[in-house]
Amino acid sequence: MTRVEELVVVAAVPAQAMRALLSVPRAREWMAWVVRLTPRHVSVALGAGDRFAIELFGGLRFEYVVEATSDREVVLSYEGPWHGQERWSFVADGAETLVRRSYEVRGGSPLAALAWGTVGRTVVSAHLRYELSRFREAVERDPGPRGEIEAASLRSADLPPGAGEGGASREASERPAFPVDDG
Repeated sequence: MTRVEELVVVAAVPAQAMRALLSVPRAREWMAWVVRLTPRHVSVALGAGDRFAIELFGGLRFEYVVEATSDREVVLSYEGPWHGQERWSFVADGAETLVRRSYEVRGGSPLAALAWGTVGRTVVSAHLRYELSRFREAVERDPGPRGEIEAASLRSADLPPGAGEGGASREASERPAFPVDDG
């Protein structure tokens, strides 16, 4: 049938934005108030193969499956009155991330095709813009860690004796607080 794409710039790294997308509790922060998400599993984070349902106003219901995830993209397929694929892309741009959300309709009943062609495309486009603005606000308000493993901040109690008092070398204060085996 057709595709709708929207783009937003988020002041966060791709990993932070992707965690906000794939976290079930965080989804409620950015999803439109007329959308109800029902996960089909018990994990708090969605991954490849996971299923969930989206219920919209008027009783529209779509069953989603996470088809694939990578460090730059999340691909979902959905079935409902019409079916297709939704794709989220995360491209680093300095300290920001370009988030592109693509919603593709591939088929459905003749009535669904008529609904999509008359008002569906316009409503979905407005819906994507609204949710992406909420997504940006949610990520920027609470971005979480920048990566999977965050560097531990060194407090004075963690530093070797004499460090931070002007007498210790910079190298001594930058040593990790845990042993590292180089061999």
